[in-house]
Amino acid sequence: MEGSTVNVGAIAIVLILGIVAIVGIRESARITNLLVLVKVAICVFVVVAGLFFVKAANLTPFVPPAEPAGSGDDGIKQPVTQALFGLEPSVFGFVGVLSAAAVVFFAYTGFEAVANLGEETKKPKRDLTLGLLGTLLISTVLYVGVSLVVVGMVPYTEIDRGAPIASAFESVGAGWAAVLVSIAAVAGLTSVILVDLVAMGRIGFAIARDGLIPPSIAKVHPRWGTPYRISAIMTVAVALLAGFLPLSALADLVSIGALCAFVLVSVAVPILRRKRPDLERPFRVPFSPVLPIVSALACFYLMLNLSVETWLRFLAWMLLGAVIYFGYGYRRNRLARHEPAVAPAPREPTADS
Repeated sequence: MEGSTVNVGAIAIVLILGIVAIVGIRESARITNLLVLVKVAICVFVVVAGLFFVKAANLTPFVPPAEPAGSGDDGIKQPVTQALFGLEPSVFGFVGVLSAAAVVFFAYTGFEAVANLGEETKKPKRDLTLGLLGTLLISTVLYVGVSLVVVGMVPYTEIDRGAPIASAFESVGAGWAAVLVSIAAVAGLTSVILVDLVAMGRIGFAIARDGLIPPSIAKVHPRWGTPYRISAIMTVAVALLAGFLPLSALADLVSIGALCAFVLVSVAVPILRRKRPDLERPFRVPFSPVLPIVSALACFYLMLNLSVETWLRFLAWMLLGAVIYFGYGYRRNRLARHEPAVAPAPREPTADS
């Protein structure tokens, strides 16, 4: 459905997952755990089974030399770094590695959702640390393993951009494995969508609690214990974007948005350490402020490796946010009015409620 004018399948999936996210965090967690179990099992299978078809010749050169970009990779399609410094548009090479890293960064966007759900965690000081570091380590190992296997099975010039892993197994005569890979891809994307929808509802709740958007939008449902209104609004918005924008454009937008958020968080850490030393800090940041500054610079550099087209869309989105902020939140936010937060965090209702 990716090539159609309207991706009906994507809209349907988002709407269904949005309903799950609104109904409750427990239901979302159960479905997410099941999907994650499926995709992790299949990722391990891909690495183990794919090793039997790896050819050492396909891994040489490990970083292919840069080549001039085609006609579709210049203009606003080229990375910002090339446009700023007047470089000849190219693909592959070290620049290609950085561009690819920036594009696929959306694969890591689900991890910050763990922090966004901190208020609904029983022991956040322990569980968030273990959850973030553990999942990052496991996922990175799986990502690297799958990537190495795929480029070892098929020459990099022959990799199918639309379905690289499934087509790699088909090319070696293992069509049955391609079916399992396709199932893992669906499970992976579905779990990420669900986690992000849950997180967006909580982010919207926090923004409304701070007075940046009308508090009524983030009202908590009396039975489900979730901010159902903001969750429904975000679900519809995501469904529209998924239905009318190509997957590649969505991936770039998600990546640049996540990278920008990571830049802001990294910069905020040393600033708050200096300006608000009185705040309670259950989490430690090693090598601060050096590590946060390095993190901010690295994320910003990855942002510059995204296309000019993506940056234009991102700036338009930021402009819309600025209009909402200065039109409503600037004067009504909690800090400007010197008011403490009074609304509790959304909580899953107990069995007696």
